[in-house]
Amino acid sequence: MSNKSGFLHEPVGRLLAKNCGPAMVSMLVMALYQIVDGMMVGRRLGPDALAAVNILYPVIAVLVGLAVMIGVGGNARIAFLLGSGKEREARGVLSLVVVLGFGLGLLGTIGSLLFAGPLTAALGAGDGVQGLTRLYLVTIAPFFTAYIVSFILDQAVRNDGQAGFATLIMVGGALLNIGLDYVFLFVFDMGIAGAALASALGQSFSATVFMAYFIAKAVKRSAGLRISRPTGGFRVISAIAVNGSSELLGAIALGIVTLMFNRALMDLIGPVGVAGFALVQYVLMLAAVFFNALGAGSQPVLSQNHGAGLAHRVTEAAGIVLVAGVMIGGVLAVGAHLGAARMALMFVPDHPEAIAVASDAIRIITWSIPLAAVGMIGSAFFTSIEKAGMSLAIAAGRGLVFPVIALAVLPAILGATGIWLALVVTEAAGAAVTVVLLRRWKSARPVAAPVTPAVLSAEHPELVRAGDRAGASLDAEFAVDVGGVPLHGVQ
Repeated sequence: MSNKSGFLHEPVGRLLAKNCGPAMVSMLVMALYQIVDGMMVGRRLGPDALAAVNILYPVIAVLVGLAVMIGVGGNARIAFLLGSGKEREARGVLSLVVVLGFGLGLLGTIGSLLFAGPLTAALGAGDGVQGLTRLYLVTIAPFFTAYIVSFILDQAVRNDGQAGFATLIMVGGALLNIGLDYVFLFVFDMGIAGAALASALGQSFSATVFMAYFIAKAVKRSAGLRISRPTGGFRVISAIAVNGSSELLGAIALGIVTLMFNRALMDLIGPVGVAGFALVQYVLMLAAVFFNALGAGSQPVLSQNHGAGLAHRVTEAAGIVLVAGVMIGGVLAVGAHLGAARMALMFVPDHPEAIAVASDAIRIITWSIPLAAVGMIGSAFFTSIEKAGMSLAIAAGRGLVFPVIALAVLPAILGATGIWLALVVTEAAGAAVTVVLLRRWKSARPVAAPVTPAVLSAEHPELVRAGDRAGASLDAEFAVDVGGVPLHGVQ
């Protein structure tokens, strides 16, 4: 059975387990290596270095946003084409997305190197941490292309039916990063530049292997996805940008909100508050791993079944991943609440003030985690079925509108506690919007989607096989009734 037909034939629950499981392992390892990276930086270089990396996040967010926009938007389109049986077009879109990734990475590198000083100053880095922030940026900037291409091709390999291989490579890159962190920080004493270089080389490893995978398939002219001549031009680029716009907005909005949080914390608490927020973000990142994995792992299932017109399988998959996300979020929230002090202690054991700030913050923000599951998975779902407007509404709300309002109101009333509560209020509002949009989508979708040859092949392969054996052809005006559902206009 081909990869494409597997996505259309196999039970939805089994497909999700087969695709979300490896994605979860891959992203969990990626998150753990970032957490270990933070622990090594905090233990070796102290809270100022953690604050420096966190202050730089808005710049990184723009890079991540562009990668996510073309990666998620492009791969959703690729999966849709595969589900529709248009393999050649899918290859052309893959190649177009890769070219875009290289171009955007190069622009990001040039811009960051030319304007490193003004950028770090605009981000609010004080005299104590601005030098560290600038050094981290100029060290990592030459590798921006590797970051973008690695993200794009990781999902493309999953669309090609090789989720296990994608996970293996991402885990390998993460382990390389951890090993280089130790060598650069503790053996060679390279400081924050060593941490940046370790992360960059880990991403470069993954990007290189993924490129080699698709190039090798092109040389062998293998079936499935492979590098070919880019096709589609501006029309396809526009469609990709629109469909991935919610992810771009979400990433950029997160950078803007992080900047707002950093400035508010600098005003109310000082640098130790920013360091504490960095620790909080590691906790949130660990939770987000599971929700992103459910979104990324379900994307090929959702997109290909959507492309084939199998609406009932799309609905079933959406329900499974949403319930799973909320359940996982609840378990993580309880665990983080009970272990807040221990988690903070792992990063900065010799800085009790930072531990106290982070512990108090974690105990409050943990209750945003199950709510975040609804918004994150809901946004990913709408992107997967090419409902860009609904995905954008969720991303804009929970990524920018709700946190800006919450940060403007709550800290003025509650002080530093209001900053942490702003996260909970944001995710609650985002979850409410997601539920409303999901109900609207479910009520608006047709009872029976138009039946294409892909649908007939997926749901009733025995009919197609029988037709092939008999040498029959179906007339465009012919209508049959299969399982009580009238199928009109099958060609």
